[in-house]
Amino acid sequence: MTRPDDHPNELLPDHVLGSLEPAQEVLVETHLLSCAVCRTEVARLRDALFSLADNLPDTPVPEGSWEKIQARRSVVSAQTSAAQASPPPSILSRRLPVWPLAAAIALFVALGGYLRLSPAQPVVTAQNSVQSWQQQGARRLTLASKAGVPYGSMYLRPDGRALLVLNKQAAPGQVYQAWGRQASGPRAGVPTSLGLTDGTVLEVSWRGYDSVGVSTEPTGGSAAPTHPLGRTRLPES
Repeated sequence: MTRPDDHPNELLPDHVLGSLEPAQEVLVETHLLSCAVCRTEVARLRDALFSLADNLPDTPVPEGSWEKIQARRSVVSAQTSAAQASPPPSILSRRLPVWPLAAAIALFVALGGYLRLSPAQPVVTAQNSVQSWQQQGARRLTLASKAGVPYGSMYLRPDGRALLVLNKQAAPGQVYQAWGRQASGPRAGVPTSLGLTDGTVLEVSWRGYDSVGVSTEPTGGSAAPTHPLGRTRLPES
């Protein structure tokens, strides 16, 4: 059983905001695979953040938006440094880390709701898509590297469609590209492109393949995988 002290509570708000370092993101995603308590907390934080965005009116982007973001980031950075220099918080305060969420709310207010179109939006789309597929009885598989590090999830429907949900956005100038492979036959081992996305969600057809993998490629995709993230074996049709 996981002890309370093992839960990465202080990292969950930044995970929701998509601001964790890659190593921290891997740590949190790995923990969430086996911890229902933290998954519930992540869902609560997302609901709190995105419900605020939904209630804001649509307004044009105000002048000086970027300067306001930079100013807010400076304030948050100063608050973080001060917090790190303070005595360790009580157990109750460790359970409810709220300053990253408060900083995000401040940004929403400063920009008059413009951040509804920020990179956080694909998270909402992915969450809604996953819920819809799960209601249709889709089977969930973990997308992981050869070393076993998860980088996303794949949801399979009996009709031969698959929903790929990646843990984070691709780097600027890159996209995710999905590949199907057959284990036997004239094209055994030859990767076939199934589609690509510049977001975190991709729907593809998996029928006729024995495994599905994902790679990162330059914008526009590639004829063959150049930076594979890993392959996942599919159940027998």
